[in-house]
Amino acid sequence: MDAAGAVAFFDIDGTLVYRDERHLNGVPSARVRAALEGFVAAGGSCVLCTGRPQGLVVPEVASLPFSGYVTMDGAHVERDGVVVRDVAMPPELVRRALEEMEHLDISMIIESAELNVSLDRGENWFPHVTTVRTAREVEGLRPDLRFSKIVFHDHELEKYLSSEFLRESFVLYRLGDGMNEVTVDGINKGAGLLAYVDALPASPTVTLAFGDSENDLPMLEAADVGVVMANARPHVIERVRAAGGCVTTDVLDDGVAHALEHFGLI
Repeated sequence: MDAAGAVAFFDIDGTLVYRDERHLNGVPSARVRAALEGFVAAGGSCVLCTGRPQGLVVPEVASLPFSGYVTMDGAHVERDGVVVRDVAMPPELVRRALEEMEHLDISMIIESAELNVSLDRGENWFPHVTTVRTAREVEGLRPDLRFSKIVFHDHELEKYLSSEFLRESFVLYRLGDGMNEVTVDGINKGAGLLAYVDALPASPTVTLAFGDSENDLPMLEAADVGVVMANARPHVIERVRAAGGCVTTDVLDDGVAHALEHFGLI
């Protein structure tokens, strides 16, 4: 495989970096950094593809040689600083979701590229963002209700699943690190990847995607080559293999670097 003209999309947590309760914001290893730099030097392009808003990407990751960003689970896409996609959940759906989650006492964060708000129903799990107690207060902060995704903890999952409205109206990704993400059809990393590729002046020779979680599956399946980390949950690995993708080593064993070396891209 030739790196010239190739475009590779990278998830952060569990893929580029290791994160746990003691290391909430992991940093890329020297080998992974060198691998991405080598890929770019050989003519490839790197794109960050994350559920986070761009403002919450730590400097150690942002300093990697990215030419573009797919953020907010594909809702927001930038190439060389130019926005090529920016979509959100329907506002009336957001309003009903906030009211339902308030009724169910689910603490969560609702996110956009510009504003993150924590709906705190008795557990201040998200003190690093603006915190409110009611759905009406969220609307007061952002009257247009232009948000792209919702995040909540595993211990709230049973309450979430008890709601027929929430189950049927949203797409749920169980991330496997104690967190869950909620979006709607059309907002996913695969759609973000395709929007980025469509904005390129010429078609890539090949697209690659690297990930480890449920919310990475649309990206891994949209790329020409999907690469899943060995530390991914078993059903994620099975889905990627079924789609013709491959498995690299664990994030703690520099799986991204191993895969780029395996394909002869550095």
